[in-house]
Amino acid sequence: MTILENFLKSKKVQKTLSTKPGEEGFSLVELVVVIAVLAILSAVAIPAFVGVQANARASAVKNGLVNGVKECVVLASDNKETKFANAMSFKNESAFQGYKMKKHQVTSGTTSVDVDSCYSAKAEAVDENIDSNFTIVMNAATGEITKTCNKASLAGCNSDGTDAGTGTW
Repeated sequence: MTILENFLKSKKVQKTLSTKPGEEGFSLVELVVVIAVLAILSAVAIPAFVGVQANARASAVKNGLVNGVKECVVLASDNKETKFANAMSFKNESAFQGYKMKKHQVTSGTTSVDVDSCYSAKAEAVDENIDSNFTIVMNAATGEITKTCNKASLAGCNSDGTDAGTGTW
């Protein structure tokens, strides 16, 4: 036998020669099924990914608030002014995606007063339908810290048990 005859008698060559046009590849039904499965998987994954992003934004801004108060304690221990603007953590109002750092406002009756201290800060959500507002207040005399948020149902906020929808973090 010649080399050509041996080659033509091999199983791989015989299989290739015996297949008819249209038998190779995927059928239209198989492709549609694969596309449908991918669509279902993406429909399930996208909302979960949005939740992960909201949790990440909330964690970042809460860490920023805590770091600002820690920085304020260091400023006080160095006998420096503890005004809101003196804390580097609060200098850039838009440092955190989806939030603006602001002075915390204390409301008494019908008036609101900005607290000009780095012991008190607020991260205000740009879109309050997606993210909660976070506040942190430290009593400089006692060291007691109060951390609150305005929407317990949103990422990073835990219900405080009231019906008002507020919470802690």
